[in-house]
Amino acid sequence: MSWGTELWDQTDNIAAYVQKGIEFCEKFSHFLREKCSLENEYASKLKRLVKSYQPKRKDEDCEFTCTRGFQEMISEITDMAGQHEWIAENLTNSTMKSLHLLIQQIKNDKRKYLQENSKQNSNMQSQWQLLDKFKKQYEKAFRESEKARELFNKADADINLSRAEVEKARSFMVQKQQICDNAKSEYGAELQKTNDYQREHFDKLIPEIIQRLQDLEESRINSMVSLYKECVDTERKVMPIVSKCIDGMERASSLVSSSTDIKVVIDKYKSGFIPPGDIAFEELSSDNSSSSEKISPAVSVSSLTRGDAGKSKPAVASVKAKKKTNKILGLFGGSKNEEVKEDFSHLPPNQQKKKLIQQINSIKALVSKEVAERDGLLKLQDAYQKNPSLGDSQSLGKQLEEGAQKLDQLHSELRKFQKYLADIDGTVSHQETLSTNPPAIKKLSNSEDHFQPVLSSSKEEQDNHCLQSLVFGIQDLSFSGSDMNLNFDTSDKAKDCHSDASDGSFDALDEPSSAAVPIGLATALYSFTADNEHSLSMALNEQFTILEQDQGDGWMRVRNSSGAEGYVPSSYMQCQ
Repeated sequence: MSWGTELWDQTDNIAAYVQKGIEFCEKFSHFLREKCSLENEYASKLKRLVKSYQPKRKDEDCEFTCTRGFQEMISEITDMAGQHEWIAENLTNSTMKSLHLLIQQIKNDKRKYLQENSKQNSNMQSQWQLLDKFKKQYEKAFRESEKARELFNKADADINLSRAEVEKARSFMVQKQQICDNAKSEYGAELQKTNDYQREHFDKLIPEIIQRLQDLEESRINSMVSLYKECVDTERKVMPIVSKCIDGMERASSLVSSSTDIKVVIDKYKSGFIPPGDIAFEELSSDNSSSSEKISPAVSVSSLTRGDAGKSKPAVASVKAKKKTNKILGLFGGSKNEEVKEDFSHLPPNQQKKKLIQQINSIKALVSKEVAERDGLLKLQDAYQKNPSLGDSQSLGKQLEEGAQKLDQLHSELRKFQKYLADIDGTVSHQETLSTNPPAIKKLSNSEDHFQPVLSSSKEEQDNHCLQSLVFGIQDLSFSGSDMNLNFDTSDKAKDCHSDASDGSFDALDEPSSAAVPIGLATALYSFTADNEHSLSMALNEQFTILEQDQGDGWMRVRNSSGAEGYVPSSYMQCQ
């Protein structure tokens, strides 16, 4: 089917139909623009919603699985919002751009074809007007010729006219007849020309133009089909990612555990105190004042103070009992303005212990970082010494010295918080020679917070020393979320400690054994002056034999060339 043959005379209707197609394309463009705006607005509101429900602080209730599950779920919603933004961006940059080009091309082609059609129609109209002109000329000449013929016939029949007048009439008739014949010939020629042009106009020129409009419309429809599919493909491409987001939300919901959250609440708020005992009844009568101290039935103060109206209330308890009760009850309603202390002693015992363990782990992480940086600088210094063209090894001395001082400060902080942890576990000042840590010596900053070994004669004190040595022997405190587990292994150490205490062999543990097996060699990077009996002085580049490696506290036990043994800072040594 072809418009050129079937609709050769419907040019105006075809032009109107093509215009409606252009208007439909523009309508589709407006739809895509509004859809992209809605997609962006929806994504923006989703992200704003997720942001408004994010925790204000990073550690706010994040230890609860219910909260973590919710946070992971809304994070997937953020990813889904990003897919909506991608849809809007792809539709804007690809689909709408192609649609605008299509609309512009259709408008230009339509204008060109319709202008060509108007031109052909104008030419055809001009040809028709010219033919009409020649026809009118021929009609006029024919009328004049017929009139001249009538005049000649009339003159020829009139006997009163002279022969000259008759000849004049005949000559006029012949002249008009000649003019009529010429006009007839011109009209015939122009008619043939008009017919040829008209045949070409309606059989070729106009059908070609209409066929081009048909091709243009087919191209528009096919392009619209492609754009429809492109929109569908854009939506389909995000479906796998959206499906993954939904799967992620489902996984987030499966992470929630009521038993875990219950345990976290216990670990978070457990104070470590035991519930208060019964309050003793205080007899206020003068007769029984002497015996009231011996009577202590389990009578609740609330039952006494909440008696019937009109009954006399007992007087307040003694100051000592009142302070004790207030101290216990204060656990459930502490003051907001309570001062935060360094050892967290303002917290209940269990919470204080948890905070101390967190602080120790934090310090150990910093120590590991500083040790790694020191090792890197030492390797770089060694490379500079072997190949001076790479750099000056002396330029790293200041950085190494600063790192060593920082390590000393961190080790001092670590020992301080380890002591706090030992105190909260109910131990006395620890005996350094019983633990895996080196003996307590003064820091390089000449701080006075060092510990001295303590020997105990009583079994109770010896047990405390054993527990203290176990606490300070911890090398790995692991945390996972809100679960804090101290990895104590007291099975063998406690037995050994008790056996040593029962034998009274603490004197042997007070000093390091001189028969220790050497495990390596080390060179002093800096000079060091011993400030107590357990440490050992050293000079720059002095050689030592390693007897005991650093156990994580920053000290190692060595022996010098004179046979003297003691502890030196690990950061001041370079192992060979």
